[in-house]
Amino acid sequence: MGVIYIFEAKVVKTGQKYLIYPPREYQEKLKKLHGEKVKIIVIKESD
Repeated sequence: MGVIYIFEAKVVKTGQKYLIYPPREYQEKLKKLHGEKVKIIVIKESD
């Protein structure tokens, strides 16, 4: 069984890397996935 989280996030650059920065309320949930492989779908909506 899989777990799906849907949220808006910011893409931020730190040094040479780009990171997906989730909202604060999802950070604790995602912390439990540390070290796990996950699949990410990025959708950019037009303004």
